Amino acid sequence: MYRLCIVCKGSRLLCGRKTCPLLAGLRKTTKFAELSDTKEFFGPSTSIFVGRIGYPRVRVGPMTILEGRDSDVELERFEEPSKWFAQGLGMDEIVELRSATLRSKHGEHIKSRSNFVADMTEIALAKQPVDVELTFKSSPTFNLSFSDLLRPIGASVSVETMHVTENPKIPKKVDRIVSDEFKVSEAAHELYDLGLDVYKVAMILSSGALGLHNAQKMVPTRWSITATDDTIFKKLAAQLKEYPPVDSYSVYESSYMDNHFLILLMPSLFEYENFEAWFPGSVWNDACYQRPVVVEEYEGFKGRKQYAANEGGGYYAARLAVAEALHKMRRQAGVIVLREIHPRYSVPLGVWVVRETARDAFRKRGERFDTKKEALNYIDSRLRANEGMRLGLKDFEVLSKILRQKRLTDF
Repeated sequence: MYRLCIVCKGSRLLCGRKTCPLLAGLRKTTKFAELSDTKEFFGPSTSIFVGRIGYPRVRVGPMTILEGRDSDVELERFEEPSKWFAQGLGMDEIVELRSATLRSKHGEHIKSRSNFVADMTEIALAKQPVDVELTFKSSPTFNLSFSDLLRPIGASVSVETMHVTENPKIPKKVDRIVSDEFKVSEAAHELYDLGLDVYKVAMILSSGALGLHNAQKMVPTRWSITATDDTIFKKLAAQLKEYPPVDSYSVYESSYMDNHFLILLMPSLFEYENFEAWFPGSVWNDACYQRPVVVEEYEGFKGRKQYAANEGGGYYAARLAVAEALHKMRRQAGVIVLREIHPRYSVPLGVWVVRETARDAFRKRGERFDTKKEALNYIDSRLRANEGMRLGLKDFEVLSKILRQKRLTDF
């Protein structure tokens, strides 16, 4: 039986409690608590947030930055995980960065067409941060919150009114796509093809700007992240499944914040298997549990219909990174992703950690092998130990659908 916390990751409350005790234990007051008596705010909004509690009537609003307007802060830096990864930011630096964010909450129905929602949509579409004025209903709450999918969020506050104080700069090509009568998946594909990364596409999807005009609705931020990963993957997968298979076995590797990835590509039609191995002391496997817990999800050439419940958003984020790499190679492959999560990854920072680390693996030169046995022996040698505890390839093979298959190419 899988460890309940690892499958739940604080999102589904499978333990039956009203709040996740592991996440509650991570909460701490941000450095901006001295602003608790503030009743209004003026400053830059870098993104938006749509909640899920109470769906279809949810709390929505702009994400703003509490750093001083006249500081030398690069505002886009607060919302761009690809830059965090490229700069090698550590866990403490990211938590500190995100502690300066303020989530605004205003009750709206997901199909609302109010001025508040219209302003939010423009913020989501804008190329650069947009200045806003907010009037608060109550004093802000200055607690950091964490999630398996979302980036950490600093303060939060219920707002009465919002006023956008400048004309958002919306790229013409983006405006054309959201103005046309595209279905949601088609519009998301078009935006991605423009060069927008999945983070921006997910925000636009969340704002309710995508889809046929009479069916548009806001999507909770948490859901929009995985929905975007899945939607973009399906487009890439349909194309890469027409490409020839890779001609050898290759292993790609990357590590970030104690997340260690090994990705095996095999000469076959596309299929995908993802493993997560949570070591004791890592965020969802408390130190009292004495062994690493391994979970697995799989899909064949025809894809999958059920949600990858054992792994959640991490499955879809890694799968997208793999599809991007194969699409760039103009090849398809059988794919196995091994992710080891060691104890120094003690705070959930969001599913972007998975996506960016898997993407990085393919920026490096992979190790090539003539046989499957050689590739697997190499992977076994690269699996990492922690405090004398180490998983071997056999710990994954017993769960694997792909590794237990016998093919003509194995002989």
